[in-house]
Amino acid sequence: MTIRSDARDRFFSSHPDQTLLAEALDEAFDVTFGNQHGGQFVWLLDPKPNVGERFGLQKEIIAFYSPHNKTDSRTLTNIENFSAAPDFRHRVDKVIAIIIHEGKAEETAELLKQTNDWIVITIQADELRNKQRGPFFLRSRLAERIGAFDLFGMSSPIKHDKYFYGRDSLVQEVMQRITSRGENSGIFGLRKTGKTSVLFALQRRLFDKGVVVEYMDCQSPGLYGSRWWQLLREISNRLCSTLELKHTKKIKDTGLYDRENAANSFNHLMKRIVGLEGINQVCLLFDEVEFITPGISNTLGQHWDGDFVPFWQTVRATSQEVTGKLCFITAGVNPSSVEQSHFEQIQNPIFQLAVPYYLEPLTRTSVRDMVRSIGKYSGFSFDESCYDFLKNTYGGHPYLIRLACSEVVRSKGDVPVDKRIYVTTEDFECCKSGVRNRLAQPIKDILLSLVWWYPEEYELLLILADGDTEFVLSYLKESPEKVVQFVRYGLVHGDSGSFAIKDLHVFLNEYGVSYKKIISPFRRGDLPLSVLPEEPNLEDLSLLFERRTEIEVALRKYLLMVLGFKFGFDDKLISDRIMKGLRQRAGAQDLSQLFVGRRPQDAINELFLSDLKPIFKSNWDDLGPTFDNKLDRFEMNMDTINIARRYEAHAKPVSIIDRDDFLNSYSWFKTRLSKVPQIFG
Repeated sequence: MTIRSDARDRFFSSHPDQTLLAEALDEAFDVTFGNQHGGQFVWLLDPKPNVGERFGLQKEIIAFYSPHNKTDSRTLTNIENFSAAPDFRHRVDKVIAIIIHEGKAEETAELLKQTNDWIVITIQADELRNKQRGPFFLRSRLAERIGAFDLFGMSSPIKHDKYFYGRDSLVQEVMQRITSRGENSGIFGLRKTGKTSVLFALQRRLFDKGVVVEYMDCQSPGLYGSRWWQLLREISNRLCSTLELKHTKKIKDTGLYDRENAANSFNHLMKRIVGLEGINQVCLLFDEVEFITPGISNTLGQHWDGDFVPFWQTVRATSQEVTGKLCFITAGVNPSSVEQSHFEQIQNPIFQLAVPYYLEPLTRTSVRDMVRSIGKYSGFSFDESCYDFLKNTYGGHPYLIRLACSEVVRSKGDVPVDKRIYVTTEDFECCKSGVRNRLAQPIKDILLSLVWWYPEEYELLLILADGDTEFVLSYLKESPEKVVQFVRYGLVHGDSGSFAIKDLHVFLNEYGVSYKKIISPFRRGDLPLSVLPEEPNLEDLSLLFERRTEIEVALRKYLLMVLGFKFGFDDKLISDRIMKGLRQRAGAQDLSQLFVGRRPQDAINELFLSDLKPIFKSNWDDLGPTFDNKLDRFEMNMDTINIARRYEAHAKPVSIIDRDDFLNSYSWFKTRLSKVPQIFG
C-alpha cells in the first residue's frame, strides 16, 4: 500500500501529477492524507515499520509539495502552522518534515539555513520521478540529513515541546498558579539546567489561555543598563507590540515614563490591557534576574541597588489593583530577589510574593525518556544500564548528559540506513577522556555562578573535592541552609556528602583553585583593569585635547565593559561584535585586520573616535540606555567632540564657537558616562 484509499478518494484522484510523486514514496511511507494549504500542498506520511524503527518515527510525517519554480520561506511557515493546527498537532511528528519541490536544489538548501527548529529533508520532484533512484533513496536521504544534526549537542534553550523533557509537572503547576490563582513564581537552578526552556514552555502554553506573555532576558545590557522607569517603558512597549503581533489587538500607550510618572503610566496601561476582550491576564517573565537584583548585579547594573525597590513596588501595586491579572516569574541562579526580606534595611517588595521552585536534577525516568527519544531519531538505541550510568555519573544534569551522549554518538561515525547502532556503558567508558574535555567549559559555567554569588559554598566544594568529607558534613550540620543549596542544585548528595557530578569532582581537584583566582576579580564592582584599554598620559595635553581624550577613552572602556558582560569576557566574541560595526575608512587598510590575533583591549586603541560612532550605533540596544536612548543626540555630540582631533591635526587656533560647542558636548558625555562605575578615575 502506498496511498491509502480514503486519501486517494478525497484528494489524490483529482491530482494525478501528485499521485505519481506520492507513490514514489512507497520505499519508506504510506500516504494517509492530502490537501491544499497556504498556496502549496500538504501530505501526511505514515512510516513503514522498518523505517519507524530505524529513525524513531512514531507519528506521521508532514510533507509539503511546492509546485512552484521557487521554494520560499512560506514553506517553513506552512510546516509550523500545520503542525500546530488543532486537528493535526497530536497526530504529526514535531521534529522531522519533508519538502518535495520543483525548484532549484541550491535555493532550497539556502532556505533550510533559516530554521533550527525542524530537521527538514528536501527532495526535488525529478528525483522521485527518476526510476533509477534505487531502493534506499529515501532512507539514505533521511539518514544523511538527520545525521547532519547533533541532536544531543543542542546548547540553546528549548523552544519547542518536542525536545522538552523532565519539567512538564513543574510547568503545569506554575501555569495553574498563574491562570487559576493569579500567583507569582520563581524558577531557580544551576546554569544549563533548563530554566529558560521552562520559561519558553510557559510562554507557549499560556498563549493558548489568553495570557499576554512577555519574556525579558535581564542579562541584556539594554535591560539591566536601564533605570527602573526606563525598564517599565521597555516592558510597556514590548507588551503593546506583542498584543498587536500575536493577539491582533492594537493599543496605544500615551503614558510618560520618567522618574515621576512611570509608575502611574505603567499602572494605567496594564488596566487597559487586561480590560481588552479575550485577554485574561498579563504575565512577565524575568530571566537572569540577578542582573537587576541588589548586591549581586554586575558593575554596570549597580544602580539596581536603589532601583529594585521602586520597580517592584510598581509591579506589585499594579498586580494588586488588577486583582492578580498581572503576574510575574523570576528566574536565575540566585533566589535572593524573592527570598531575601530586606536590602540595606529596606523591605523587599516581592519577598514571599513569589514561591521559588528549584530545578532539581532529572530523575532516572526523565533521563531515560530524554536519551531514548533523541537516540531514536539519531539512529541509536541505548542499553538500559546506560540510563543508570548517566544518572549516577552526571547527577541528572540534562545538558551534561546530552553532551556525554553526543560525544559517544560522534565516536560511532556514520549510522547505517537500515539499522540502529547499539550503545552500552562500555562505550561511555571508552570515550571518558573526550567526554571530560567536552564538559570542561559547561562545568566552568556551572561553577561561575557559585564563585560570583556563593563564594562560601564554593570553598566548601573545594574542601570536599580535597577529600575532607567529615569537615564538610560537620559544617553542613551546623549550617543546614547550605545543605539546601547544594542538594537543591544537584551538586552534592545530602546524605553522604559525595559529589553528584563526578566530572565536577575531577575538575575541582585539578583546576578549582586556579579557576577561582581567574574569575573572582570579575565579581561585582571589582572589574580588573586587564579587561579595559590602557589609558594614555593626559598630563601633556591641553585642556581641549585632554577632555576629548578623556571621553574617547571612556567610550572605549564603556564599549568593552558592556560587550564583556554580554559575552562573558570572551575576546573573540567581543572582537567579532566590534568588527561587525566597523565602517571602512576611504583608502585605508581593512580595520577589521587590527583585531586579528590581538586582544580587543589592545586593538581598540588603534581606532579613531570617528570609528567608534558606527560601532555604538550597531550596538545601540545594549549601549543606548546610558545615553537616554537618544541616538541623534549621541551622534551630534560625537561629531562635536571630534572637533578637537581636527584642531590637533592642523595646529590652528580654536574658535570660541567651536570651543563652547565642544565643552557642551563634553559635559553631555561626562554627565552620562559618570553614572557607569570605574569609567573615570
